[in-house]
Formats: sequence, C-alpha cells, structure tokens
Amino acid sequence: MVNLHLILQGVIPMVKLVNNFVHRPGVHCESSALRDIFEFYGFKFSEPMIFGLGCGLGFVYWHSKQMPYPFVGGRGRDLYKKLCFNLGVSVKVNRTSSKTRAYGTLKDLVNENIPVMIHVDMPYLKYLGLPEQAHFGAHVIVIAGIDEEKGIVYIADTMYEGLQTATLKELEEARSSTFKPFPPESRWFTFKFPERLTQVEVAIKKAVVQIAKSMLYPPIKNLGVKGINHFASEIVKWPKLFPPENAAFRQLYEVNYVMMEEDGTGGGLFRYLYSRFLKEAGEILNNEKLTDIGQRYHEIGEKWTTIAKLVRETPKNVTNVHEARKILLAVAKGETEVLSSLARIFQ
Repeated sequence: MVNLHLILQGVIPMVKLVNNFVHRPGVHCESSALRDIFEFYGFKFSEPMIFGLGCGLGFVYWHSKQMPYPFVGGRGRDLYKKLCFNLGVSVKVNRTSSKTRAYGTLKDLVNENIPVMIHVDMPYLKYLGLPEQAHFGAHVIVIAGIDEEKGIVYIADTMYEGLQTATLKELEEARSSTFKPFPPESRWFTFKFPERLTQVEVAIKKAVVQIAKSMLYPPIKNLGVKGINHFASEIVKWPKLFPPENAAFRQLYEVNYVMMEEDGTGGGLFRYLYSRFLKEAGEILNNEKLTDIGQRYHEIGEKWTTIAKLVRETPKNVTNVHEARKILLAVAKGETEVLSSLARIFQ
C-alpha cells in the first residue's frame, strides 16, 4: 500500500487523476470551468445556464493612463460569486504569495479527489500556443490530476475536448505571474455544495433581474448601456489617438476584435451565449417572452460581430469607426429595450 504521508511529503511522487471528473468543451473559460465543477458535485447544467445564472452578461469600456489603449469587454464581474449566491453554494477564494503553499495545497486537494479551479496567466501554458507578450492572468482552468513522475498536471480548459497537460514548472509560472492588470496571485477556489441547490426557476428570475438592473443602471458611464453609448462617442477618436499606420497601435484594433468576437466570448461579445441562456430559461419556465428576448439578443450579438469586424479592418479603412459608431448607438438602444422588457417580465 502506498504511504499517503510520504506522498504528501514528496518522498514518493504522486500520480493521481480525479475520479469521476468530466470535462465538456465550452466557449468561455470561467463558465465552462464552473460547469465542470458543478457536474462533478452532482449538479449538471449547460454552460449557457451557468453563464446566465452567474449574471455573466455585461459591458465595460475602459481606458486609464496606465493602459496603452482602451479595453472593450462584454462580461460582468464575479460570475462565480453570483452563480454560487443564486444557487445557494458557498465559495471561497484563496490566494497566496508562496509558490510552495500554492502547489502543496493543490496537491493535497487533488489527492483528496477534489478538482481545483484556479487562475493562470495564459502564455506560460505551452499547449495554448500563445505569444510571450499575450499576458492575461484571469484565465480559468481546472486541475484534474497530477503526475509527479512525469512532472505534469492534467488540465480541463474551455474548448479542448480532453484534458490537456502542462509541466509543473509551466503551472508554477502561470500561477505566480505578476503581469498586470490581472495577475493570477496563485488564486484557487473552494466550494461547499448543499444537498439541494436553490430551485433553478427561482435562480433564473433572480439572475435575470440582476442583469437588467446592472446593465440599465450602472454606477459610472463606462459600464452597461451607458458604456456602450460612451464607446460610440470614443471610437471615432481612435484613428487620431491611435493612428493605425503606427505599428505600436495596430494591435489595438486586432486585440479588441479578439476580445469582442473570439477570445472566450462565444462570439458577439458574449451575446450569443446569453441568448442561449434566455432561450433555455424560457423553456424551463414555459415563458415565450423569455424565448423571444433570447432571439432578440442573438440578433444584437450579430451587430456586435459586425462592430468587431469593422474594428479589425479599421487599419485598412479608418472610416470604419463612423459606421461602427452608428451600429453601437443602435445596439445601445436595442439592449436598453430588451433589458427593460426582461425587467418587466418578473416585476
């Protein structure tokens, strides 16, 4: 019999895959990771349902003096926290500055047959194939196994069909990266599930109302539908502030295209993903209005896809920003109408 004490002390290399862990490919890192975690504990949801119950929809236009160029995002904050709150699950976020503690805790949890959701800085994980400068430390993965004999970990990551592998060194660098604005801080999440979750019908109503309020009544002009209008006024300034012919600024247009259309959004700045949530919610609640609004959000997503493509092609045609502005104003109006309808459904 293998001596557990010696494994934890590192005398005997640990080889362990979490039993009964299932990874299903998704489109967004955090919602797909949470989907995997919830199913492991016996609660099976689709990724769109996880995204919607976590109030994942949002909008932010952000440009500070510390940033080389603006950031456009379509996700709300604290998806994991809102999801767990709406379903009655306890969740704790843990951080450490110690690489030794970070790995030791991870090892203990995996050995106890617990999959571990963590944050990583993406380019350090070689299987992702990203350039060295593409730092993003809020990428969410699940560690589902460790093989110290081979010096690797097994990773569940978003769109990949099976578990991926990374070396222990890659994982350490990815977890301890200090690159801003999203350093991973060796962060890991621990969950405590009740025997029964909050009824999904109740959670849907709560989450839909939360999203409508946060998008319609944001605290500052950079967020929600106000933020979309703000983006419309700012994008026409981009060619002067960030000349596309300048190599240092050309990546602004490509990066924001990726952030809107490709990089874990599911397309259409997360609107396609939220559309699928609303349609599924409509079926669960037998509510045709929700289903219809889900279709309208898909159409809004198509407009976001068009905006993203215009942004990408701006270095070839700077007049694209004026067409993008028109569509953005239409999107802001459309999202306001749709969100107001959502809020009224559950009044």
